[in-house]
Amino acid sequence: MSQLRKLEGQSYDAIVIGAGINGASCAQQLAAAGYRCLVLDKGDFGSGATEKSARMLHIGLRFFEAENPVKHFLLHPGLFLSALRGGRQSMLGVKEHLANPGKRILPYRMCFPVYKDSGFKTWHIRSGLKMLELLGDKDVSIDPDVVQGNFQEKVPFFSDLRDQDKLLSIACYNEFKFDWPERFCTDMLLDAEKNSSVLVNYCAALIRERLPNGDWLVALRDTLNADASEVEVTAPLVLNMAGTWADEVLPPDEDRKSIVHKTKGSHIVVEMPEMYKGFGIASVNRDGLPFYILPFNKNRFSVGVTELPFDGDASAVTCSDAEVDFLIEESNTLLPGRKLGRGDVISTWSGVRPLTYSEDPLGTRVRKVRDLASMGYPGVISVTGGPIMSHRSTGRLVLDLVRTKSKPSGNVTIPNSEPFEFSDATQSEAFVPVEPEIRVKDIENSVNHEHAKTLVDVLVRRTALAWRQRVSEPDAQRAAKVVAPLLNWSESEQVSQVEQFIHYQNTAFRVPDNPGTAE
Repeated sequence: MSQLRKLEGQSYDAIVIGAGINGASCAQQLAAAGYRCLVLDKGDFGSGATEKSARMLHIGLRFFEAENPVKHFLLHPGLFLSALRGGRQSMLGVKEHLANPGKRILPYRMCFPVYKDSGFKTWHIRSGLKMLELLGDKDVSIDPDVVQGNFQEKVPFFSDLRDQDKLLSIACYNEFKFDWPERFCTDMLLDAEKNSSVLVNYCAALIRERLPNGDWLVALRDTLNADASEVEVTAPLVLNMAGTWADEVLPPDEDRKSIVHKTKGSHIVVEMPEMYKGFGIASVNRDGLPFYILPFNKNRFSVGVTELPFDGDASAVTCSDAEVDFLIEESNTLLPGRKLGRGDVISTWSGVRPLTYSEDPLGTRVRKVRDLASMGYPGVISVTGGPIMSHRSTGRLVLDLVRTKSKPSGNVTIPNSEPFEFSDATQSEAFVPVEPEIRVKDIENSVNHEHAKTLVDVLVRRTALAWRQRVSEPDAQRAAKVVAPLLNWSESEQVSQVEQFIHYQNTAFRVPDNPGTAE
């Protein structure tokens, strides 16, 4: 029986459509402020752009990375102000997450090579780093060091870099990554649930109409149970946090302008030698867009990211062979000493960015929080262009807007941002020896207390095992046996869940065909 039946006819202070990291932050903030929320996602929590993001918690240097910066910013002072805002937002986001990082924020040393033949100058990068220290109120130690000689001392992989005779400097500074953004998402949602929010994953939502009393009627459909009946709920406020699907949840209107602009980004994962441990590399690719080689897990590194206009189903994107080859070529241009080929690619992933709509083919990265009253939807609030690193401030901005429109019906408390910790129960064995902190009890907990409904939920988003290593079919079968009695799966359902997981792993983390080593 569909869990939606019990929601029929219910009314809430706010309905949050889309439970990615920004939707989860909004739900947590509103719930702590006393708003009774219904939180919905047509897939699993955090399974869209959050899961497939670049996972960066960057300090914001990219906002100042303009070639010929004097001309760029003097001719366009608005861009300089935008860079200042972006840098400030980034530094404050880093500061906030470092206050209680647990084991989920990974620090590393970023290296930005500056060449004679690039549009970047040593003074420009040094000025940008100094600016960021000021924008962060000097509360985040980025420890900038612009190396201009004796490179091997500070950069162990220096010998792999291209055109060493043209190298002017290497800017080194501290950077950070989210190890597991979808876990942040789940933790915030569970905190919202403690404060009277109702969480429902695998539930598609469509905003139907505004009722005479000012409430919005929202239709819900169970995406795991095709036979379940549609139900309807109401609320005076609807938060459209559906990301790449934000246009689809609004009432159908052929004349309405889009609010989301989608671009596709892909990564490959490769192993790197020990001398790269603890380091990352920032550069620009042949299209003048940011390019990164970043620590990923153990001795594995992610290489990315691409940026391509996208107009399709964001739930089924994979990294194409053309994108794999592009990233390999970019890596080999930057690090000719590595000589990567397709055979070095351990896995890949792709995601779709829900950017704020603009006429630019690649959209705009400006975060926009707005009431859609001007489009005919008063009380429908949307967020576009919100990166994962600023999700906490996004939640607070949305709460400020909500407070101008309605009052909460419940009690006020304080959001809990303490990071999730794996179970340390000694009575529970490790699920796989190579990842000892992931225990059988954690798999059970993901179903019993964290709303996991499929094997993909468990192995990809609740435990992140599939991000850390390729899960074998026997291990997937063992996980299904753990989950089966908790979700009342029959033998045939277990087989189906394993097949679905293997298919997901083979597509979402696709390993390319290897026709030979690329030059």
